[in-house]
Amino acid sequence: MKLNLTRDPDLTKRIVKMHKQDIKKFISSPDTKFVNVKCPACGSSKMTFSFEKNAFKFSKCENCETLFINPRPDIESLERFYNQASCHDLWYNEVMKKSEGYRLKQIFIPRVKRIISLCKKHKADFGTLLDIGAGNGILAEEMMARHAFKRVVALEMSKVCCDECRKKGIETIESPVENVSMKNVSVITAFELLEHIYAPEGLLKTCHGILKKNGLLILTTPNIKGFDLLTLGKLSNNIAGPNHLNYFNPKSLEIILEKAGFSVLEILTPGKLDAEIVRSKILSGEYKVDGNPFLKEVLIDNWDGLHEAFQDFLSKNRLSSHLWAVAIKK
Repeated sequence: MKLNLTRDPDLTKRIVKMHKQDIKKFISSPDTKFVNVKCPACGSSKMTFSFEKNAFKFSKCENCETLFINPRPDIESLERFYNQASCHDLWYNEVMKKSEGYRLKQIFIPRVKRIISLCKKHKADFGTLLDIGAGNGILAEEMMARHAFKRVVALEMSKVCCDECRKKGIETIESPVENVSMKNVSVITAFELLEHIYAPEGLLKTCHGILKKNGLLILTTPNIKGFDLLTLGKLSNNIAGPNHLNYFNPKSLEIILEKAGFSVLEILTPGKLDAEIVRSKILSGEYKVDGNPFLKEVLIDNWDGLHEAFQDFLSKNRLSSHLWAVAIKK
């Protein structure tokens, strides 16, 4: 999978520009309220200011090293931003819909295969799978096509996405997860969701209540200790408030899962794009590497010979920014 095939550079610039305009409008609104929070992972009040980006302040927990926005918009303000921000429509119409075929092949089919493999490995029941934050249902549709689970349900808050899911014949619930009445679910999946949630521990506790005994929760979220996020910091396109509020790492993700009642079975980082993301920032001139001869050698001077082995090293040693967790309800 290549970075330049997953996202058009010119379109990315348009989205970033529109996102900044949305943020400016959001910040200046008298209806936008900010609140101070403790670490979303471990609950510690000991934190250090890290940096400010687009008017949002990021702090790092001194205990578990989670990076998070603090102070952050309150829940009502966040809901208004998601409903009104014009960049989200551009993202959905120009990226999500138009790249669906490519993303199915490169992202979702491998993801579904990994889910099934993890479920078999950890002896999950293949009864009901609930996909939280299902988007337009690519994962749910592919999972249904494989007949691995007796029932597949998509949970999504966006009406547009829910309509797309229903068109694909997917059983769909249009609701926040906190209002779901389902019980005894075998497996819950939640991909690229936890970083968006105002109070992630509450969401995880809700998932715990929905699952049956020995049910699995499989989720992904950015790893702030992954190579590209750790290297680029505020220069990373991934770090963008208020969309992303929380940046966990393997240690802090395990802490919050255990606080929510889960036992962690597996933490892994099977990412493939870390090195290429940093390389693209170097080539664009946004990130200077002249003072780092190692990165210059790996990412520029000997890219063809080294980058695959380097990325494989990152993935195998929990150093990729693409973080997976598998947890069980005991």
